[in-house]
Amino acid sequence: KMTRMSSSRYSRWAILAAVALLAFAAAGTAVAVQVTDEDVPNEEQVGEDYSATMTLGELYQNPDYTSWTLRGETELEDVTWTVTTTDTDTGNQIDRQSFDGQTFNYSNIDAEANDANQVTVEVTGTVPGVENFTYPDEEKFVVGNLTQVREGGTSNEIATKRAHHFTEESQAARQAIGEAEQAIEDADSAGGDTSTAESSLESAISVYESGSSFGEAQNLADRAQEEANTAKSNAESTEQRNQLLLYAGVGVVLVALIGGGFYWYRQQQDDYSRLG
Repeated sequence: KMTRMSSSRYSRWAILAAVALLAFAAAGTAVAVQVTDEDVPNEEQVGEDYSATMTLGELYQNPDYTSWTLRGETELEDVTWTVTTTDTDTGNQIDRQSFDGQTFNYSNIDAEANDANQVTVEVTGTVPGVENFTYPDEEKFVVGNLTQVREGGTSNEIATKRAHHFTEESQAARQAIGEAEQAIEDADSAGGDTSTAESSLESAISVYESGSSFGEAQNLADRAQEEANTAKSNAESTEQRNQLLLYAGVGVVLVALIGGGFYWYRQQQDDYSRLG
């Protein structure tokens, strides 16, 4: 009886603890600053102009952050940030400031000092070069990392947005590698021997990731695609030949059966004639 009571008491505590944890998790989610809208292009070529916008809401849900600084960082080059605060209840713009450089700090976010309840951050700059090329993962740079900073040094990360960057040559090589992968998959499905094509593809990816020669990587990928197409064609030709041989074999059997049946029929006719 005591065992049952202890077990029941333990179960109740376990349920209460689980509920408390869920409530804490929900509360933690509710008090965070939210990205309510964004316009962040997925990719752009190295050296091209780039612009992205992020809008923040729920600015003061955390009671410990009723007055705080917005910090921004980016890997874009030749950067300009524009930060605009708005009172969405009235539609009035409260403040607008611009900053140059890859980082900024905007400190005019205060629940008591103004009526701003929305912050819009626009960042414009030039897409940086690629330091490390990877495949199949796309090479990405940090468009914007936004952090909520409270006086005293404590902080919360709000969001980090990234985008794919590439050169004209790297993009062409990446596309060729992707086409070679598809050709190998098609050849493999057809029953072809893709070992040679796979070896060429591995070489293409290795050269691509080294960043030494995208032209060579593309040539190797094109070779892999041709080898895969040949393997597929050979497999299909073998399949067709096997089908023809099968049909021929079936034909021979049918001819033999027909011939045998005709011979048997003639024998039967001859036997009836002699008996008559």
